[in-house]
Formats: sequence, C-alpha cells, structure tokens
Amino acid sequence: MLEGPESTIRLGGIKVIENRAYLRSSCLGGGDDLASICSILAVKRINLGLLIHIAETVHGESITAASAGSAGSFFGYTLEKSGRGDRKTVEITTNISRISVFPHNQRPEIAASLLALLDAHAITLYGLASSPSAITIVVSASDFDIAMESIFNAFAFPTCTSYSEWRTVRRMTEQLLSEVRCSYSEQVITIYGFSWQAGLDLWNVSVPIDKIGRVASFVTELGEIGLKLPFMVSGLSLLESGIHFSFALKIDLREKVGQSLDKHLPGRGYLCRGPVTALFVHGPHFGDRYGIANTFVTALRQAGIPLFALSCAVSSISAVIAGNDPGRAVAALNTRFQSPAGPENVACVE
Repeated sequence: MLEGPESTIRLGGIKVIENRAYLRSSCLGGGDDLASICSILAVKRINLGLLIHIAETVHGESITAASAGSAGSFFGYTLEKSGRGDRKTVEITTNISRISVFPHNQRPEIAASLLALLDAHAITLYGLASSPSAITIVVSASDFDIAMESIFNAFAFPTCTSYSEWRTVRRMTEQLLSEVRCSYSEQVITIYGFSWQAGLDLWNVSVPIDKIGRVASFVTELGEIGLKLPFMVSGLSLLESGIHFSFALKIDLREKVGQSLDKHLPGRGYLCRGPVTALFVHGPHFGDRYGIANTFVTALRQAGIPLFALSCAVSSISAVIAGNDPGRAVAALNTRFQSPAGPENVACVE
C-alpha cells in the first residue's frame, strides 16, 4: 500500500455506491448470459450500475456480472443448469459496494495501486471495470471501510483529504449522492459520442485470488515501460478457483507484454488475441437510464459482431471487438444511438 503525501497519486474524485446486489454468471462449454442479464434489467426498467463481461478466460469460461439496487432486481432471470453438457451457474451476492476513482487517463499505475492495496489487506475483489475516465472496484460491505481508508492513503483527492472527512461530507449531502431512478423512453438513445482505439491485443489471464499482488506488479511495470491501459476488466469465477483479468494493450508491444507476464506470473497460462479494437460509448448518466447496455449488446449481436470483453462503469460502455476497423460496429450502434454532432461524431483515440 502506498502511504504518505509523497507517494500518493492525485486524482479528481471518488464515487461510492453502497449496499447493492451483485449477480455473477459463469458458463463453460460455449455461450454466455450477457444478453439475458441485460434484457431482464431493461424489461424491468432497472438502472444498471455496473456490467462486466469476459467472453473466454484461459479455462474457456465466460463470466458476466452486473450490479443493481437489490436482489429483487434480478428476479425473473433464469439460468439453464443443464443441457448440451454445458456447465452453468449463477450467484447473487448482497451488500456489496462499488468504489470508482477518476480520472485515470489510461494510466496503469492507477489500476496497479488499487490492486496492490486490495492485496495488502486481503480484500476480496469481486470485480473491476474500467472506462475511459474511471476505474470501479466491487468489494463486500465487510471490506468497505478498510478499502476506503487504503484508497485515501494511496490517492489524493481535491475535496477531501481523508476517509473520515469524506464520510462527514457524504452525510451532509447523502441525498445528492443517491442513485436516481429515471423513466426515459428513448427510441434512439442520446449519447455524447463514440470513440475507438485500434491496433490492440486483448490479453486474458487467470490467477488465484491471493495472487492479485502479482498482477499489480505486472500492471506497474506496464506503466514503467510507457504503456497505456485503454481497457481492463476482471471477475471472480464461480466454476474455477481464482479471478480472471482481461486487458487491452498496443499490439506492437506484444513481445514485451508476454515477457512481463512470464516474469510476474510465472507458470500462469494466458490468452492473447489480436488485432482487436476497443470501442467506447460515452454517457451521459448511464447509471440513471435503464436499457442502455441491452441496446448496445443487442445492436452488436444482431450485426454479427462478437464481444470479446465488455465493461460498463459510471458513464461509459467499453467493449473489445475483433479487427482494426470498427466501421460496421459503429454503423450498427448508430441505428440505436445518436449524438448531438450526428453519426459522424466518432473519434479515433491514439
């Protein structure tokens, strides 16, 4: 854990949502429950606070996780337990908290510091989601206080200098910080715009839950060699022991990344596929508008575009798709989303 004023990393803010339900689905043997989970939440007009998806871990497992207001948000969601030899399971955990820090600007040291402090205090990481602006971690209520104390030691925020000060401010503005349930009825969903980054590899690695510190060391080295981290997501397995990470990095540094993985995670298998493109859809207020993730996933799947990994956190959806040209994906999304600047409002991120 980083301590002291000289070792802290300065960030712009922190957002916390407590006492939520967290659904995890794991599938082996092909297929996933991403569309089913998104659909049931959209039909029930449930605001989606967080969504995580990894299409294929090193063990061939698909992991999907979502956070919503209560366990009742997921009633009506059914998971087929048998058939065609597939292994599938689902679990709903209550009293989890989401902690988001921002902006990270694709800096690996932000994610590394979060993973290191979780490892230092043996805090179970239920999931991690990134967006272009924020990184969100999911922890249990029992670990929340120590996680927050550690975060305020590792990072410096402009409005509060300590966890105790933050709690005081939060109590004074609690109503303003509560989630809002809105009733949007949008035939075409208004967004700020799309952006994308091509020329990437998608790396998947699985580690025992008590080895997150090694992942932190690996991610730290990414920053030391000058890499940016445009996409990162993780989720706990329900079928295999351990936690799985999926992250995108520039394809021209594939050899260095492989060497670093071998150095920090010796003997751990990993998958690498490329070229891939990270595609980003930017807000506003995704957490307050139901059905957005469902619309996003449906548009791409109806266009025959597979999702290798997905992260929805705070006010953005980030997805990884095959190839270097996102044109077909953007065209499909433009049938469901609109931005003030029109369909041409698409930016390539270097």
